Amino acid sequence: MWRTMDILEELKKSIIEQDSKKSKILTEKSLNMGINTNDIINAITEGLRYVGDLFDKGELFLPEVIRAANTAKTSLGLVLPIISKSENKNYKAVIAIGSLGPHDIGKSIVSAMLIANNFKVIDIGININPEIVEKILKENKVDILALSILLTSDIEKAERIISSARKISNKLKIMIGGVAVNEEIAKKIGADAYGKDANDAVKIANNWVEKW
Repeated sequence: MWRTMDILEELKKSIIEQDSKKSKILTEKSLNMGINTNDIINAITEGLRYVGDLFDKGELFLPEVIRAANTAKTSLGLVLPIISKSENKNYKAVIAIGSLGPHDIGKSIVSAMLIANNFKVIDIGININPEIVEKILKENKVDILALSILLTSDIEKAERIISSARKISNKLKIMIGGVAVNEEIAKKIGADAYGKDANDAVKIANNWVEKW
């Protein structure tokens, strides 16, 4: 009989080992056991964070990181529909989220955590630019804009997105995250906050909502 802690630890290990087949089986088993979706997402996130640490140390290489990210996407693909189906219509706030680069794994994890914590999420997609964001903000009532920035070359574009978004709504709160940025860069380009991971993003959003 699986214990919750054991299965989540094995799920984390399957991400680190880049084993999509194993991660799929463990995610399905976790859901069937009724394990909280937040806990499942946290296990996936911890696995990816460990992979990132190994990459930084030179112990893993880019192809392995990509395989780990694809393994995580396999698990998330099972969790996200469950979260979306149980989404509460009395949400706390509307958050538009997008990635400036071609990768969406970080964005997907943050989106899942926000939905699980009763936020309505508008997924802007990948490779976003100021024009796409402007269109979303004009067509929807958005309270928070979240940007995923994975490449240093996209920081300038993020600054342009933030500047144009402010012109549409001066009440809009903006958070950024991703390996290419930090708190100092967030202040420099005009964001209201920097989040280091999905849990951080939820805390920031909740703090803003409490003050409204």
